[in-house]
Amino acid sequence: MDKKNKVGIFIVDDNKVFSLALKSEIEVAFKDVCRIEVQAFETGEACMKKFKEEKPQIAILDYHLNSKNVNAADGIQVLDMIKKANKDTNVIILTSDDNIDIALKSFHHAASDYVVKTETKFKKINYSLFNLIKVSEARDEAKTYKSVSLVLSVLIALVIGAVIAITIIKPSLLK
Repeated sequence: MDKKNKVGIFIVDDNKVFSLALKSEIEVAFKDVCRIEVQAFETGEACMKKFKEEKPQIAILDYHLNSKNVNAADGIQVLDMIKKANKDTNVIILTSDDNIDIALKSFHHAASDYVVKTETKFKKINYSLFNLIKVSEARDEAKTYKSVSLVLSVLIALVIGAVIAITIIKPSLLK
């Protein structure tokens, strides 16, 4: 992974202790892999205020964000807000519920992954983050190659066009 590109990660979980533990785990796991900036939020609303400024590459959302405040947005609502603001942000839904309906609902709303809070949750999240970062880097490289290919194609077309124009207008220049 490229250490020079910063990867922004937002953690949104109403359990502050869990959120800080996850933040610390990610920072330690990726310190030698890439430059990351992890920010934690207790509500989706707080996340979205900062999201519009920074547009992180990855968000990790607790499914039950409204467990402490019933008026707060839940994880799926925040997922929808994130995708509306930036469809390219990858979102990992995190939940204590091992429920296929929640997983399907998450993927239906364009989540990139779904992780159940079990004993191995940090390993699963780090594995998912690693894969999402690699996919993002590959996508960026593909865009770069596509741009370079386009520029080269245009230049070749211009040269061919110039040669044809010269051949038609003043063929003696090519002799």
